Amino acid sequence: MPSQPHHVGRSNTQRQEDMAKRKAKFLEVYETCGTIRSACNVTQIKRHTYQRWVVEDADFAKEFDQVRVAFAESLEELALDRVRNPDKNRGSDLLLIGLLNANMPSKYRPQVAMSEDSAKDLIIEWRKASREVVKAASSEKPGEDLAPNISDTLTEILSRRGNAPKETEEPEDKE
Repeated sequence: MPSQPHHVGRSNTQRQEDMAKRKAKFLEVYETCGTIRSACNVTQIKRHTYQRWVVEDADFAKEFDQVRVAFAESLEELALDRVRNPDKNRGSDLLLIGLLNANMPSKYRPQVAMSEDSAKDLIIEWRKASREVVKAASSEKPGEDLAPNISDTLTEILSRRGNAPKETEEPEDKE
């Protein structure tokens, strides 16, 4: 006699209990291994099942976020242990940094912010480029002068913030 699928003959309550156990096991494994793929392999569920759970079960999605944070914190604990006990260093510090960047980006990923000086330098470069565009365009269409409009717009944007670079800050073109 061929075997029947495991859900045949089981009550709805039994199926729900089984599903809850599978979800709990998935979360437990993920907290330890930190990858969806490994958690799916160990718990013998398909990735699309995990994805369906996240979409259809708000409680599971919330618990998954909590477990994801717990995994990230375990990476952080590992990093701190390496700092406190450098002689016991095992594994790659670079890979650990990469994992911290990926799992706790707000805390460990380098933040790139443009400084006021960088913004001013960028505006100066834009002005120079706009003059070059105008020079090229004026040779084709004499009488059109775009550079003052572009320059005025850039200056206006920065002046609203009180950071407009002065024309004298601009390096002279060497021709």
